[in-house]
Amino acid sequence: MRQFGKFRVPLQPKTKLISSMRKIFLACWVMLVAVFMLPSCLGSDDDVEVYDDVAITSFSLGTLNRYVTATIDGKDTTYKVSYAGSAYKMAIDQLGCRIFNNDSLPVGTDVKHVVCSLSVRNNALITIKSMTSDSLTVFSTTDSIDFSQPRTFRIFSTDGQHYRDYVVSVSARQVEAGTLLWTAAEEGSMPETELVADSIDVSNIDADASLVPTQSLSYVAWTGTNNIHYAMWAGLLNESDEAMTLWRKVSDAGHAGQWVYMTLDESNPYYLPAMKQVVMVYYGGTLLAIGGNGTIYQSRDQGITWNTSSKLAMPAGYTGGTLKAVVQDGWLWLQAGNKCWKGTMTK
Repeated sequence: MRQFGKFRVPLQPKTKLISSMRKIFLACWVMLVAVFMLPSCLGSDDDVEVYDDVAITSFSLGTLNRYVTATIDGKDTTYKVSYAGSAYKMAIDQLGCRIFNNDSLPVGTDVKHVVCSLSVRNNALITIKSMTSDSLTVFSTTDSIDFSQPRTFRIFSTDGQHYRDYVVSVSARQVEAGTLLWTAAEEGSMPETELVADSIDVSNIDADASLVPTQSLSYVAWTGTNNIHYAMWAGLLNESDEAMTLWRKVSDAGHAGQWVYMTLDESNPYYLPAMKQVVMVYYGGTLLAIGGNGTIYQSRDQGITWNTSSKLAMPAGYTGGTLKAVVQDGWLWLQAGNKCWKGTMTK
């Protein structure tokens, strides 16, 4: 039993190793002994100390490569972006002998070719276990390591009698942050909520009452930063409209707010397209308009501009039907006809 900081961790005694390990260890040990004997050969009277305790005390990632695919001029183009892996701290669990990153690396990171560096206690010998056998290779900071699966690092004490294994995991996101993921739910399982809509008071509007929509109506209310309250109506004035007509009211504790017509003009090409059916919700810190046309539109500026995103897609199996949506307990619930789903947005 050895003391590492405030932890007491049992060390594994030296056991029978495979022949390849014997060769590696013997070669490295000969080099280490030669280094230890060098001072004596030079006339030093100092004794060489060897230790039986080992530990990895720090672990960091080097420069990482990320491959990103983007649509440029109508064509999908993949390009490489390099970034400092050291920005993603590696945690060391000395009791469980695990090393891992708490914050996942970005999507598209090449975890099969990773350079890393580590520090060990008492000049221990560092080796890494093969992915396909029990053979060991002496670790080098210049080697590219495949972390597509957890890897075992084995470190040997300088007395040659003990070793300790650490399992190192490097994880990367499989989907981008802000991706909407759906799970099918049982029919009729959607929570029932009562939404009390704040109707547009034509005596408290900043534009002509003829611009208040009467068709394909949808209402949403949410609270933004600094406890600012928002309410919004979307709808159509005519079936031939190209864009939804939007009215918004902003209020706080000391101001009731006025209904404001969100003008449509050529200076803002990012309007919300006209849809005969639409439901609006505020979810994941963003405003969503879910259309019966099978498209989800997103506004990050409280309804001024709208865009689509590949990260926001309707559930698999959506074929149409009357839409209902509600946010409850961190889930976005969606019902279309007799089908039901619940969604969550990745962080």
